[in-house]
Amino acid sequence: MKWGNGLGIYLCGMQITKWLTAGAALLFLISHFFPWLVIESKQIVVSGLDASGTRYGKPGLFSLLFISLFFILNFIPRNWAHRACIILAALNMGWTFRNFALLSMCYGGECPHRQIAFYVYVVTGALLLLLVLLQPVRIKEEKANPVNV
Repeated sequence: MKWGNGLGIYLCGMQITKWLTAGAALLFLISHFFPWLVIESKQIVVSGLDASGTRYGKPGLFSLLFISLFFILNFIPRNWAHRACIILAALNMGWTFRNFALLSMCYGGECPHRQIAFYVYVVTGALLLLLVLLQPVRIKEEKANPVNV
């Protein structure tokens, strides 16, 4: 049973780090749709895609764009795709910590209550970068040409 140009063989033979990275990416993606913060005095619930009543806009939209690209590139067995995944994971990590610092900051003596999905968002953002850095990279060895030696 063969898919396309050996895609089925590639998916069956992938390292466990690729599957863990894909799982962490899906968990990161799902965490955007659950409540991140609750501001009790204004009775506002902030999630990754809905921060109505605040000045935050849609804090998770940037992350969703990059995690979608990351998820697709994670399954491409090329070095350029792996390098792009590293860059996208680093950008996501930076945006994640930016959101954590900005959204969970206290204003006027009132601190928002962080929900579990916000912690899942932050931990999986860091985990994505760690897992993509732990993935092995195939380097082709060039044969020595006797003329150039």
